[in-house]
Amino acid sequence: QEPLQTLTLFAVAGELHSYSEVCDALSMLEVALGFLAMTGGEPHMQLSSYLEEVLQMGNQMAQHILKAFGMCCLKHCVALWQLLASLKSENMLRLKRDPFVGVSEKYKQALGEDEHRLLIGFFSKNSADTFLLEMHEFLVLSLKKPNATDTFRPDWLKDTLVSYMERKDMDIPADVEELFPEEILLAHYVEAWKFIVAFKQERGQ
Repeated sequence: QEPLQTLTLFAVAGELHSYSEVCDALSMLEVALGFLAMTGGEPHMQLSSYLEEVLQMGNQMAQHILKAFGMCCLKHCVALWQLLASLKSENMLRLKRDPFVGVSEKYKQALGEDEHRLLIGFFSKNSADTFLLEMHEFLVLSLKKPNATDTFRPDWLKDTLVSYMERKDMDIPADVEELFPEEILLAHYVEAWKFIVAFKQERGQ
């Protein structure tokens, strides 16, 4: 599996305009991932071709979802799941719904003015799009677990995320290791992610 280029991330996101479209795309992708886990596939095959030709699902899919999936190959499926899962949460926030039901209140502490300023400072200078996707994935896959607080102490953050990314053999962006503010803790995690997403939307990204 390989990451998606930033331009491709934006292009895919641009094809999916509503919460329902993102949910449809995510459910189709999860079907594909289920089959790929069992049978494998040619890494360079277009995802849209795989769904249409191998799984015979073309008639169940809207054209713009096929178009979005046409930008990705099978080797990008995990990265695409990361993106679509994050877009689903972003759309839920716009609809005033809580994407993080089930996450402990210990990770939902409010941010103060200082934390707001530090996050704006970091994300103004560093695009960190992939880091934001990693933050979301860690939130939904690790912090949503019922006993998460036994493993991930609310007074940690950066080291926890960096080691999470290292376990996946990812290169940690130097700006994250060096510049991400130490003052932001796991206790602030949910509100920090929401704040950064709103900040990036305001900047028209």
